[in-house]
Amino acid sequence: MTQVDIPRPEYPRPQFEREDWVNLNGQWTFAFDPGKSGMDAGRRLFRSEGFDDEITVPFCPECPLSGVGHVDFIEAMWYHRTIAIPENWIDKRILLHFGAVDYESELFIDGVSVGTHFGGTVSFSHDITAYVRAGESHNLVLRVFDDVRSGTQPGGKQNTHYRPWRARYSRTTGIWQTVWMEAADPCGLKDIHIVPDLDSGRFIVTPTFHDLKQGLSLKVTLKAGEIIVAEGACAAVQNGALVLELEDPRPWSPDDPFLYGMILDVTDSAGRLLDSVTSYAGLRKVHIEGNQVFLNNRPLYQRLVLDQGFYPEGTWTAPSDGALKRDIELSMAAGFNGARLHQKVFEERFHYWADRLGYLTWGESSSWGCDVNNPVAARNFLTEWGNIVVRDRNHPSIIAWTPFNETWSMTDKKQHHRLHRDGYDLCKLLDPTRPVNETSGFIHVKTDLWTVHTYEQDPEALSR
Repeated sequence: MTQVDIPRPEYPRPQFEREDWVNLNGQWTFAFDPGKSGMDAGRRLFRSEGFDDEITVPFCPECPLSGVGHVDFIEAMWYHRTIAIPENWIDKRILLHFGAVDYESELFIDGVSVGTHFGGTVSFSHDITAYVRAGESHNLVLRVFDDVRSGTQPGGKQNTHYRPWRARYSRTTGIWQTVWMEAADPCGLKDIHIVPDLDSGRFIVTPTFHDLKQGLSLKVTLKAGEIIVAEGACAAVQNGALVLELEDPRPWSPDDPFLYGMILDVTDSAGRLLDSVTSYAGLRKVHIEGNQVFLNNRPLYQRLVLDQGFYPEGTWTAPSDGALKRDIELSMAAGFNGARLHQKVFEERFHYWADRLGYLTWGESSSWGCDVNNPVAARNFLTEWGNIVVRDRNHPSIIAWTPFNETWSMTDKKQHHRLHRDGYDLCKLLDPTRPVNETSGFIHVKTDLWTVHTYEQDPEALSR
């Protein structure tokens, strides 16, 4: 399959991009496991070298674009494909990335378990270096478990009934975002946290690395177009902050969504380049004074659409990168300056286009389906929500966080309130730069933004 034929061929993570990568979207084989017996002796599906049926990744089996279109519940399934490791990846750290898999997954390479992941809406990676060899091919098998009716996992607006029911839509099971491999130096960058400081005209960049050895350096270059506007270098240490001062700061805003290009290079003591990542950043500030939200120290009027993020062809997955951009363009053409992203964690390419187009968003989880009175559900939710905030906190277009939506099912007040406080506090711990609307509508426990859901259509009634 050529790159042109691969569905969703674009690089899925524009704020942390490497050149050396392989897109694994396309035709995989799969098998449903209604008895959840695939791990049992006598079956051992994790050793599979291919299943009987085909599915188009990254589209879920419930949607037409997957080529499957299964409409009933799927609690367990298995995926398989062969992966070929490029010969020039010898001595590299080989990373296998999943944009999202709903809900629980376990990865096997040639029948050996590599690791598990819990959380249906956030990206994750497995380091497969020890399980593969450069220049050889291997069997990749992914086990998926998804019980959207359990009350212990977030599901958003996925339908918990067989037929359409109230404000519920088609379900999503298994892989629903891009799968890809990339090669990095063993001491390469793992992540970056970019904090804009508008008032001081600077960015604070905090890196984390996969591993470290003595003599490594990190250099960060900030560009406006092709012009270098700031540079900084420091010894490569875990979570060591690097400050980039700007002489003539240019803020990011809906009227001028200007983005600085960023290049991050890791070099050894001899000056040899080990790892290079490209990114971007927007210089902007969001804060609250009294009952008013401010953007870049000016009052902000928000006219937001409620974006559900469902597609007839792909369910939670946009059929193309252009479809993500088009959604934003249509909203802006209708007079909206942003969206509350509702009961779904949107993929990073959506946030990329929001950054590029100057489209404001409130980031939200898919909290529905997760019983806020259940400590096990709370444990599952908080882990996933923390991962969501860390993944998306560098995007300037996101101006608020909303962990929950309409948590009116309060059967245990103590647990309900505890989870809401924990959700708020976790946001502030991981990202103190944005206001938090801990639950949109109904019961507030600890919040920066007071939100009420009303469907009143009478202007006089609303004015009272």
